[in-house]
Amino acid sequence: MKTLYRKTFCFLLFLLLPFHLHGADINATIVQGTTKTYESILAGLKKSRADDTVALQRALLYKLINISKEAPPKSPKIEPPKDEKEYRHLAKSYGEWSLQKLDIQKSLEEIENKKEVIENQIAHIDANTSSLLTLQLQYAFYKKGENLYQQKLGIVKGAIQKAPDAFVKGLKRIDLDINASKSRLETIEKDISKIDKEIQRDEVERERLNLLGRTTEAQKLNDAIENLQKKRIEAINDKLLELFIQFSYALQRKKSDQVFALHQKMMDIAKAIYPDEVRDNFQSLFTQMETAMLGRATTIKGATFEKIKSALSLFLEEVNAPIFTINGVPISAAKMFFALLVFILGFFIGGFYKSHVARISLRNGAISASTRTLLANLGYYLIVIIAFFIALNIVGINLSSIALVAGALSVGIGFGLQNIVSNFVSGIILMFERSIKIGDYIELDENLRGHVSDIRMRSTTINTNDNIDVIVPNQDLIQNRVINWTMNDRIRRFKIPFGVAYGTDANQVKDVVLAAVAKSGFDDIYSDLYRNTRVIMTGMGDSSVDFELMVWIEGPEIFYPKRTISRFLTLIYTALNEAGIEIPFPQRDLHLRSVDSDVVVPVQLNNRDKCMQK
Repeated sequence: MKTLYRKTFCFLLFLLLPFHLHGADINATIVQGTTKTYESILAGLKKSRADDTVALQRALLYKLINISKEAPPKSPKIEPPKDEKEYRHLAKSYGEWSLQKLDIQKSLEEIENKKEVIENQIAHIDANTSSLLTLQLQYAFYKKGENLYQQKLGIVKGAIQKAPDAFVKGLKRIDLDINASKSRLETIEKDISKIDKEIQRDEVERERLNLLGRTTEAQKLNDAIENLQKKRIEAINDKLLELFIQFSYALQRKKSDQVFALHQKMMDIAKAIYPDEVRDNFQSLFTQMETAMLGRATTIKGATFEKIKSALSLFLEEVNAPIFTINGVPISAAKMFFALLVFILGFFIGGFYKSHVARISLRNGAISASTRTLLANLGYYLIVIIAFFIALNIVGINLSSIALVAGALSVGIGFGLQNIVSNFVSGIILMFERSIKIGDYIELDENLRGHVSDIRMRSTTINTNDNIDVIVPNQDLIQNRVINWTMNDRIRRFKIPFGVAYGTDANQVKDVVLAAVAKSGFDDIYSDLYRNTRVIMTGMGDSSVDFELMVWIEGPEIFYPKRTISRFLTLIYTALNEAGIEIPFPQRDLHLRSVDSDVVVPVQLNNRDKCMQK
């Protein structure tokens, strides 16, 4: 039984042990202590044996005593300035308050982070540890410092809030010397320019010294550059002050355009040297003064306009920022956009030119289709090429360095663009040589012939009699044999072969066929001194005497050779049939080497064989 009790007690002790072994808490007496509190603790430490921990605790106590004795900060007395000197002093003070506010806020953030660290350490330390007092004193020191900074922050914020009203009241009763301000501004800008040149010179020299390994001299120059940069910031602050004087003068005179322009200019300058929190204070000051002096409606209108201008300026700045470089030339998004716009516009203008040439040629019958296409294509490609070079110029690529592009193209040609370049050059040759024109009827082989409907820089389109468009590379028309049926005129001789039976009078055949052609009424038959319709005998075949009708045809029927030949074959067949002239069919002789005597072979003789037997 005792064993059971003992085990139960040990188990409960094990469960309760974590609740007893917790860290210490923040000592409110030390945190909220007064000078007497800290002096009392210090007196007790003087009796302790001196070591590092005690020395640290004493140092913290001395700091706490000094902070406790420190008088609370006083608020600056802000009154409307009585003259320009006081007005300038108030403007400088406003800038200092804005910076102090930012510094105090950063300090408060740092203290808050340190307090969290100390709180975490106190929460995990044994209450009997000697270093606990050190952590409690350190936490109290941070807390006292936080309270002091909070007081200072409240004072600075109050000063910043009261300043706009003081500025406005001062503007209503003081006179500002605008000419002196402009003169000082010119001097300041010259000083800034001079400092910038000195910084650039020293930076170049520093780079040289670093390359030579003379680090000591380079460090001296680096220190000199830092001093120059500090002077530059001071000069920029002086510039902001003079611009603020001019801004205030414009407010006095109700010159809203100048007010908003100077407002934006000061904000742009402040952007280079001040963080966002400080610029927000400046923005608030300018806006409150504008509202008080110009009215809310005018301020909103002007602020909106300036925001639009600022946004537009920022947009232009971004799009004009270099994205990459080509041969040392920076290329921006704006350059690329305008270059692309010009190039696309070139295509549109070229297309408009082609359609305009087509309309003019249709109204003027003297311009042939081939001439129209030549003028349209040449003008179109010329416009596109000009647009291309203008686009290159907009991008900033020097046209004298176009050899780089040519070199790249030559490399591309070597890797597979030979056919494209060959077709391009062949297209130019076809356009100028005019051996093949729009509207010509050409024949590439026995299965491909048709009208030329278009000649482009890479290919030529042929429309067959079946209304099929065939795209032929231009180099094929240059390198291979091409039959042009209509290069000089639309007259072609057709040869229509036919045959008659043996025994037929050849002269009669010629007369019958020529007479039929003459009486046919075909108005597309052409005849002159050198080109006449003829019938000639071409040979004596196995089954017929062969003739050929050679007739000249003028007009569109030459483009339909099968239809034209069919028409004349029908005419010849009808004429020969009416004249009783036999058109033979193939005949064969059958020779039998041996025949069985019992087999009776009936033989039917035709008229010709009967005549021969008689």
